[in-house]
Amino acid sequence: MRSPSTLPALCFVALTTAACGGPSIVKGGPFPGDPANFTYDLGGQKVTLAAGRFEVRTGEGPDDFTSTDLTGATLDADLDGNLSTDRVVVITRDEGYDKLHFVVALLDLGGGQIVATNAVELGKNVLVRGLALDGKGFAVDLLVHEEGVPKDTPPTAPKKRAFAVNAGRLGPAG
Repeated sequence: MRSPSTLPALCFVALTTAACGGPSIVKGGPFPGDPANFTYDLGGQKVTLAAGRFEVRTGEGPDDFTSTDLTGATLDADLDGNLSTDRVVVITRDEGYDKLHFVVALLDLGGGQIVATNAVELGKNVLVRGLALDGKGFAVDLLVHEEGVPKDTPPTAPKKRAFAVNAGRLGPAG
């Protein structure tokens, strides 16, 4: 028997789920992979993250390195229709002045096999505000720079980019 203190929370979850009526975004359980310890192809360069980070020296100075980091922006959903939970991640490559942002989907093919889609560049020095389901795919909510605005100023123009997985590749939705 459940304790009286957990009963209201369970009822809230049950009522919320019933009231929403839509399909669950998570299929077949939680995402089984580990995005923080995975190899990604970012613009033709293979990068293997360890604990969510990868660094490579580019010179002898104290600031001469490129770092690649897994951000906290993630989304779990069945993106390829196989009834397994996949994960979307955002990765940032910091090359000093330029910070490139990429979106990648990690697909659970079953049997412990996780594969990464191609990485799509979201832009330089943008701000990723979040990920959300959007139709049959997902959308990335961004702040970007308006035309003519220097890239060393914070981005302020809202932009939404929609993506979908088709035959294991990540591309524009539609």
